[in-house]
Amino acid sequence: MKKKISMVLLSAFTMLIVLSLIGSINVTAVETPDQTIEVQGDTIQTQLQSNLRTMFWFRETTRLTVHANIGLDLDINCEALRIGDKDVIIEIEGSGDLRMTMTCTSEEAQLGLLDGSLHRVRNRNTYRYLEGVCIAMTGTRPCECKCDPECTCECDCECKCDPEFTCECDRECKCDRDCTCNPDCPNDGDFLKLRLRIRETNPDRLGQWAYYDNENKEWVTVPTINQDGYLTAETSILSTWTLLVPEETTSTFVGIVAIASVFSIGILTISVFYLKKRH
Repeated sequence: MKKKISMVLLSAFTMLIVLSLIGSINVTAVETPDQTIEVQGDTIQTQLQSNLRTMFWFRETTRLTVHANIGLDLDINCEALRIGDKDVIIEIEGSGDLRMTMTCTSEEAQLGLLDGSLHRVRNRNTYRYLEGVCIAMTGTRPCECKCDPECTCECDCECKCDPEFTCECDRECKCDRDCTCNPDCPNDGDFLKLRLRIRETNPDRLGQWAYYDNENKEWVTVPTINQDGYLTAETSILSTWTLLVPEETTSTFVGIVAIASVFSIGILTISVFYLKKRH
C-alpha cells in the first residue's frame, strides 16, 4: 500500500514538472528577414523598399529589424556596444513614403532612464527600468524646398586651401531674396501606426512597452502581450519608447507558486481517493 502511494506521489510530482515546463516554453516562429545588413559602426542611412523585411545587425551584437508597407528613407543611430545582445522588431504602417529617424540608446538620463531606476507612470503604478534599450522615433514626409519657377538662383563659389595646399571650391546655390520657397512633397504620406516587438528575457517577462509623453513629462504604459516569445505592443504614437517592468513582480511570483501548489494538492487528493476506492 505504501509503495503504491509513493508511486502515485512520484507520478503526480513528475506531471507537475512536465506541465510547468510546457507552460514556460515559447514558440519563436518569427518571420525570417528578407535581407540582413551588417553595420560595423553605430549609424546607417539607407532607403528601404516597401514590404521588405530588413534586419540591421549593429557590430554583430544588436539586431534591429524594420518592416514597412511603404518606402522609407531611414536614418538609424544605435549604441550597440552599450545596448548589447538585443533583438528588436519595428513594423511600420503608413499611407505613403516617409522619412524616419531612429535613435537607440541604453540609457536616457534626461528622461530618467537609468539602469534600475524606478518610475511612477500615468496609472500610478511603479515600474523599474531594466531592459537597457530605449528607442526614439520621428517621422516626416520626404519633402524638399524648391524655389518658385519664376525665380532665378545664384551660385556662389568660394575656394579654400586645405593644409596640403590643394584648393577646393564649396558651391552653394541660393534663390533671389524676393523669391519664396515652396515644399515639394512627392506624396501625401502620413504615419499611421507601428508594432513594437522585443525578444523577452527572464528579467522582463512581465514588462510593458511605454512611451514618454513630452507634454505631461511622464511615462505611459500601453497594453503588451507575449507573442511568439516577443513582448509586443501596437501604437499610433511616435515618441521615445522603452520597456518597463512592474515592481510587483515578487507578488506575482508568489501567486504563481500558490496556484501551482493548489494544483499539486488537487492531483494528490484525487490520487489518494482513487486508491482508497480500489481497496
